[in-house]
Amino acid sequence: MSKKVKVITAIFFVAALNIFSIYLRNIFITKYSIKKEFSVEKGEMFDAILNKIGVEKDLALKIHVKLNRADRKLKAGYYVLDGKYSKSEILRILKKGSYRKIKITIPEGYTVYQIKRSLEDEGVMDIDEFDAALKGVKDFPYPTPDGNFEGYFFPETYFFNEGESSKVIVETIIGEFLKNYPPKKYPDKEKFYKELVMASIVEREAGFDGEKALIASVFKNRIDKGMKLQSDATVNYVFNYSKRRIFYKDLEIDSPYNTYRNQGLPPAPIGNPGKISIDVSIAPIESEYYYFVADGTGGHHFSKTYEEHLEFQNSR
Repeated sequence: MSKKVKVITAIFFVAALNIFSIYLRNIFITKYSIKKEFSVEKGEMFDAILNKIGVEKDLALKIHVKLNRADRKLKAGYYVLDGKYSKSEILRILKKGSYRKIKITIPEGYTVYQIKRSLEDEGVMDIDEFDAALKGVKDFPYPTPDGNFEGYFFPETYFFNEGESSKVIVETIIGEFLKNYPPKKYPDKEKFYKELVMASIVEREAGFDGEKALIASVFKNRIDKGMKLQSDATVNYVFNYSKRRIFYKDLEIDSPYNTYRNQGLPPAPIGNPGKISIDVSIAPIESEYYYFVADGTGGHHFSKTYEEHLEFQNSR
């Protein structure tokens, strides 16, 4: 073989290797962040399906589809993609088919009672099934006094196959909490539980996310100074949040959750807080505030002294 032929052969080999590398990276390695719900009808064109997903059909994908006849193997159904996927993974999902999904959304601050009532109203599971599934949770790494899982139902939107068991649904939602707050990262479980209790109060008291850190600092300052928390939200928890407004007579209720009568935190969370509320309660910022009150715009006015607190209230 002449030197010229060897050079040409080497060039073709390197070019082919580069093309193959691009093909592998494009189809199997590069991942796309996708959050889509869509239906695939029987006989629907492959290009139309890709448009629904938001993935372009490039040369590498055309070659891959042609070689594998992937466009002839796609199954009709209802699909939910929520994560990062390579093109090969997307094709595998479309070839495998999908069950119809149910969507479950847990709002920030919802109590376990509100969650199970909501799931029953939506026909996902009845309250007895929910309670049975919760009792079946074993070896949970954080405190659950008297089987109380309040605080551990992580607020998020979840998708499940239609007809999924109550056990899988409950354990998946609780498992999401453990993914966000892995027990190895928080060795002092009692300390973490107190922070979770605090976070649940912050969640219910805050008007918007931007003031959660300040509210957490107020409650920390009050605890450090030996003051009662005096949170309306903890009192309303006793009434399953049925009251639009807490009156003075309500503050006399005899309950360990009444932070107007009892010192310190209530015995357990008063709802299921979101990530922001938990994070600002685990690592509260420093502030000089000890009081806050609704300012009439959806947020709160913060004061350093009781006199300032009263002055703002009287000025409205």
